[in-house]
This record gives sequence, C-alpha cells and structure tokens, in this order.
Amino acid sequence: MPRSSILLVASATAGASTAAYLTSRIEGRRTRRAIESARQQLVETLAPPPAATPEQRHEEAIVGLLLGRPEAVGRGVATPITDRLYSRLHDSDLAAVRSRLEGHPADLYAVADPSTRKRLTLNLAAAYGVLPALERAGLSARMPPEDVHAMARGPMAAGGDVFLADLVFDALGHAGLEVPDGATVLDFGGSSGRVVRAIAAGRPDLECLACDPNEDAIAWAAGNLSMARFFVSPQRPPIELPDGSVDMAYAISVWSHFAERPAIEWLAELHRVIAPGGALVITTHGFDCLSTLLRRAHVSTQTATAAATAMVQRGHHFVDVFGPEGDWGVRDPGWGNAYLTLEWLLSCTQDDWAVRLNWPGALDQAQDVVVLQRR
Repeated sequence: MPRSSILLVASATAGASTAAYLTSRIEGRRTRRAIESARQQLVETLAPPPAATPEQRHEEAIVGLLLGRPEAVGRGVATPITDRLYSRLHDSDLAAVRSRLEGHPADLYAVADPSTRKRLTLNLAAAYGVLPALERAGLSARMPPEDVHAMARGPMAAGGDVFLADLVFDALGHAGLEVPDGATVLDFGGSSGRVVRAIAAGRPDLECLACDPNEDAIAWAAGNLSMARFFVSPQRPPIELPDGSVDMAYAISVWSHFAERPAIEWLAELHRVIAPGGALVITTHGFDCLSTLLRRAHVSTQTATAAATAMVQRGHHFVDVFGPEGDWGVRDPGWGNAYLTLEWLLSCTQDDWAVRLNWPGALDQAQDVVVLQRR
C-alpha cells in the first residue's frame, strides 16, 4: 500500500477513535446529570414539608370548622303571595303558558314541585306575554333594560320575584306577625322593583313604597311600575318619611352589604319610620354563608378566615368589594360585603327591636332571614 494511503487510513482511524471518545464523554455527563436530577427530586420528595406558620395553622383550623358545619338547608317557602296571584288565573291562561314552554324553562317546569310550578307559571306568563293572565293576576311584563340595575333577569325573573315576596310574608307568618289590610309597606333597597311589584300585585290593598340610592333604577321603576311609589333614598339617614308612617319594611340583601356604622344607623332610622309593633324583615350573611360560599368556591379561604375571625371577635366583618367605581355607579365606602352574627345584631337592637325569627341560611343556603319587631 502506498505511504499516502497508509497515512489516510491512520488518520481516519484516529478521527473515529476521537469521535467515539468525545461521544462517550458527552453521554457520560448527561447520565451523571440525569442521576443527580433524579437524586435531587427524590430528596425533595422525601424531605418533610416546611412547618406551617401560625397564620396558616389558623386558616386551616377556621376553614376546617366552616366546612365541617352541616350544610344549610334552603327553606321550602310557603306561597302566601303566589297563591293570591295564581288563584286569579283561568285554565286558558295555564294552557297558554304550557303551550309556549321550550328549552330550559320547559325543563324546569317539568321537574318543579307544585309551589315552584305556580311561581314559574306567573313568571313565564310575563316572559311570554300572555296578556290575559297578566291582567287577571295584576302583573306587568315590563322589565328594566340591561343598563338599569336589576338583581335578576331572564324568563324566571319576568314580572317580579314572587319567591322573595312569598319569603317575606312567610317569615312574618312564622314570626306570628300579620300585615293588616291597608298597611303601608316599604321595600328598603328595592332597586328597580323586583320584589315590591309582586307584593303590590298580590296585596293591592297595601300602600307599597320602595326606595334605593340608585337613581336610574328608581327612575325606571317609577316610570314603568304604577303599583308602588318609588323614591331615591340617601346613602345615610334620614329618609323623607314621617315618624311611624310604615307598618312593615323589608330589606333583601341590604344588611349583607352594610359596613358596621351604616348598618347601625339604618336600623335606628327604620325604627323611627316604622310604627310601634311593626316589623322589619332583613337578610344577612352569617357563618352559613361562609360555609356555603367555600363549598361553592365563591370565596377564598383567606377571605372566609378573615370574616369568620372578625365575627367571632367583634360580631361584624366588612369587605370593600366595589372600590372607587361603586356598585352600579353608586359610590359608598360603607357598601360592600358584610358578615355578621345574630349576637351582634341583638347587641345593636335589644333596646329598639325584638327578634321574632331567625332562619339561618334560609335564602339560597347563603343568607339568614331575620324578623325584627319594633318596640
């Protein structure tokens, strides 16, 4: 073999050996890195977790207690207002509503219990525009537009909230209190009239008033719902009503939003305007609310812990959830989310009010229903 060929073979052999050597070094480094990574992961897995801080232990304990509470049971509310409205309908009205059922409302109607089916019939008569039924029941199909505050929308809210109207009068009945013919009733925080319109239709003998600081909602209601008198209320007392001029007032999801000071101030103001022996029905957030919201993942563990701790220590907790933009444009630093105990309420009301009823978690498993009677 020529010398040049021998050199080429030798060179190629040497290059192959070097490449193999370098490759083995690289693979070796990769193997060592993989082994080290696996070892580190094993160490981290087997290592004991860091000790919980006192704050973490406190949060775990509070959340455990809240989740360990028995689930609140939403009440099967009687139908004192619904029965009055439904009894006015004719068979032809019921047939007209059933003939229009489709989609989700039809599914709900099919599985509803008798009381719920009555309420659905009234709401759907408004949603479907069954005019003879609406005229006989005294309901209106008019609903606020999207840019006006309303707590509920859609077919099941059309015509007004007959369920909440029932809840108010059912609670009063269980408290042993009646609303006599010709009484004056105030919807405090009535927004665009979703509850008062149903009560006024069911009890046309009553003089129904409704107030709210949301001017647009009140303007819409005043222009579209003739069954009640609507007026704008200030963010702090007083309201323009004479002393003792109201026989019964109710406030749905209002004290569940007041900071402590306005909560106390408005209890005193309604004591002024409600006649002796009259009633106030309110809904509030309590411990059942926190338990339910945690189960539904609608509140953080930190918020629930802070609220429960404050309720145990002081009886009341407030969170500013609306910020500078306010709630539908109504800016009030004393309006957010509030949580309170019955003991706190008693301490604020014992001289002016008697607690006649307390239904924990009765409204959607989240709000307590409390009936106070004015001393």
